[in-house]
Amino acid sequence: MPPPLSQSFQLSSYDYYIKELKIELQNRGINFNNILKLINNQDFDEIKVIVNDDIITYLIDRIVLERDIVGRVVSNILRTLELLNDVLIIFDLEPQTSLNKARKLLKTKVFINIFDLAAGRYDRRRRTIGGLKRYLRNNPHKRYPLQLAKEDKVLECFLCKMGYDIIRF
Repeated sequence: MPPPLSQSFQLSSYDYYIKELKIELQNRGINFNNILKLINNQDFDEIKVIVNDDIITYLIDRIVLERDIVGRVVSNILRTLELLNDVLIIFDLEPQTSLNKARKLLKTKVFINIFDLAAGRYDRRRRTIGGLKRYLRNNPHKRYPLQLAKEDKVLECFLCKMGYDIIRF
């Protein structure tokens, strides 16, 4: 069941820490997208070269923690037929009789970012894979890190090409 509408429009913890990091970096005149790329590439030493600040370090640590939680939550959903069928029902799709069929249906019919799915922001579903790619290009903080997705076989199967980056959710 989707969360109540009022709950679904609250900021997730991940979005909150991203927003705070943007503000802190802007206040210091540091490019957010450059730091975000370093976070997603897990290049924390390079971040410390650019900005060695306790507040920034704290926010990055929280972003990494929240991102890992989102990955585990979605991975667990994708490993369980009952939970995966619940997701399909949310998107007005028929429940499936096997995990493989359910994953295939989700992959071909539901175009949503992993962070939005985990946060219950079902309104951010896109109609096409192209729409999802545009959304992710415009919202780079919503890209799940490639290396982390590759480490989890269930998440890896939902990757799609995005130019230089590969991401699905």
